[in-house]
Amino acid sequence: MNARSIFWMLLAAFAFWAFAYGALHPPKPPPIPQPTALPRLAPSGPARRDLFSNDPVIAGRTPRRGFIPGPARLVAMVGLCGASLAGERAVLDAPFPIGVILDPRARDARRVAAFAHARGEELFIQVDRAPNASELKRWRRAFGGFLGFATRHPDRAIATLAGSTFVLFDERGASDPRAFARAEIRTIRRDVRIDDRDSVPYITYMLEQATALARRRGIVVLLMRPRANDLTAIERLLRRRHDVQFVQPATAERV
Repeated sequence: MNARSIFWMLLAAFAFWAFAYGALHPPKPPPIPQPTALPRLAPSGPARRDLFSNDPVIAGRTPRRGFIPGPARLVAMVGLCGASLAGERAVLDAPFPIGVILDPRARDARRVAAFAHARGEELFIQVDRAPNASELKRWRRAFGGFLGFATRHPDRAIATLAGSTFVLFDERGASDPRAFARAEIRTIRRDVRIDDRDSVPYITYMLEQATALARRRGIVVLLMRPRANDLTAIERLLRRRHDVQFVQPATAERV
């Protein structure tokens, strides 16, 4: 066997080994790339954990009747207030009108109510159901006059408040306004909860959403907490956008 024959035999043996090795050890597939996380519209910040946490951020709503295009009009409902006048004073002293939702059982409820009255703000009492006569008397004595009640269960108040002068604020914004119209109950329904997350960029983003809704549907009712970040975001919005107006809660009745 000459050198040429030996070369070709070795070459054939190597080719056979390479084929057999490749068959027994197929190449590993390239790693599957992990999906890229979508960017947040705004930093989320810590989530709130309170009475309003499980409600939809934006309530479903049809366009309001009688809408006239113009500046975006917003109503700021602030709840729950009364835990501490010192902690809530900055929001209560805001340079725009607000609706103060008072927790009648809170430690500082009387002082907060007195401060709201001195500022000329409209006061609402937080309830789970319509109050009885003795509760009304006690609250008037403790907190002075108030425009109405705020509740997450407005249906529980229809029978008792029918035909009264009180305004009922639906905090969830999911009620049927026709039922209240039949009972002649003045109502305000929440549209947007702006501070589900406690960061100024998130609250700013939700304010922009509310402003866009207000241009399409008329007055938009906001629910917010008496926190410094809420006030900071709103004040920045008002400095940046001269087509935004905050109006008294009573302006939003039945619209």
